[in-house]
Amino acid sequence: MLLDKDGQTSAWPAATYRAHIPATPSAAEYRALVEEFWWDTTYVAKSLWRGEVVFAKFALDYDAKFVALRRFLEWRIEIGHDWSLRPGSHGRGLERLLPADIWSEFAGTYVGTDIEDNWNALFRTTALFRRVATEVGDALGYAYPQEVDDGVSAYLESIRQLPSRPAGQ
Repeated sequence: MLLDKDGQTSAWPAATYRAHIPATPSAAEYRALVEEFWWDTTYVAKSLWRGEVVFAKFALDYDAKFVALRRFLEWRIEIGHDWSLRPGSHGRGLERLLPADIWSEFAGTYVGTDIEDNWNALFRTTALFRRVATEVGDALGYAYPQEVDDGVSAYLESIRQLPSRPAGQ
C-alpha cells in the first residue's frame, strides 16, 4: 500500500519488519532437520555407489546442503545476531555473513561430477554439518543426536567400502 486516502488499512497491525528473519527453531524442529540431513546423505552414498552422479549431485547439493545445511548455517548466523538479521533468500549473503573458516569449508563441499570427488565432498559436508549443528544445538540448549550421526556415518562408510557396482546393474 503506497497511499491509503480512505483509511482502508488503518486496522492493520503495524509492520514488524521481521518477515524474513528466521525464527528460533524448537527442539523438535532442530532434531527433525538433523535427521532429515542424515537421511538425505544415505541417498547420496547409494547413488554414488551405483554411479548415478546426477541423482547423487541432486541429493547432496540440493537436499543435504541447500535444504538442511543452509538452514543450519542461517541459524548459526542468527545466534550471533540475536535472531534479528535477514540472511537473504536461498543462501544469499552467506559468503559475507558466515565466519571465514565456515564459509571456506562450505565452499569446499562443491565439486564437479567425478564420483570420488563427490564421496570426498559428502564427507566434508557431513563434517561441516556436524560442527555447525552441534554449535547451534549448544547455543539453543538442544542435544545433538550423536547416535543418529554415528549410525548413519558408519553406514555411509560401509557403502563407500563396497566393491564398485558393475555397470548396468
